[in-house]
Amino acid sequence: MVTVAMVDEGWIANLGGSAVRTAFGRNDADHPPMRAFWRFAMIWAVCSPAQGASLDSPIAPAAQGQLQCYTPDVARRTCRSLAAYKSKANGAIDNIAIVLISQSPSISMTTVSPVVIKANQVCGLIRPRDIDAARFALGDRPADPAQTATLRQQMQSAMKGFFGHEICSTYVPADGSLLAKVTVDGASQPTMDQKVIWVSPTDGYKVSP
Repeated sequence: MVTVAMVDEGWIANLGGSAVRTAFGRNDADHPPMRAFWRFAMIWAVCSPAQGASLDSPIAPAAQGQLQCYTPDVARRTCRSLAAYKSKANGAIDNIAIVLISQSPSISMTTVSPVVIKANQVCGLIRPRDIDAARFALGDRPADPAQTATLRQQMQSAMKGFFGHEICSTYVPADGSLLAKVTVDGASQPTMDQKVIWVSPTDGYKVSP
C-alpha cells in the first residue's frame, strides 16, 4: 500500500542504466523450472496467512491470504503491483508489496513496510531502510547483488522526497472494484489514485507490464 501508492502507472521510472541492462549470466535461475519457482516463492512469501491472524477493515480479506491487485488487467491476469498484509504477534501490521518499477526492461521491487489502520484508512511511511532491504527481479529472475545494489541506490534517489511523510489509502467502491484514494500528510493526491481488486494467489495474477 505505502510503496504501491508512490509507484503508479504514470510514475513508473525507466531505470535503464547499466544495472538494468546487464544480462544475467547463464545459471540455474535461467532455467524455466527455476523461473517458475522464483515466481511462486515471491507470491507465497506475501500471501501465506499467519495462523490465527485477523485484520480489520479495509484489509480484512488479507487475513485469508487475499492480495490487492493494483491497476489490474483482468484479461491478462496482471497487476502493476500486488500487496499483502500480515498481522504480527504484537498486533503490528506489515505491508508486503511487489511493485513494477520499470516496464522495459520489466523490473519489480519487493518491500516490507509497517502500516496502521486508522479511520478506515491504511497509513504508513516510506523509510530509507525499507528500500535498503528491498529485493528486485528482472522479469522472472532475481537481481544479482551488484544489480540489487544499483537499483536500491536508484530507488533511494527517486523516492527520497516521500521519506518520512505519512501516506494513507482509502478504498472506495467504484464500478464493481475499488478505487484507492491516496493522501500524503493529509493532502489528497488524485494522480496517485489507482483501481484495486482483491485476488486469490490461486487466481494466477502476477506483477507485469
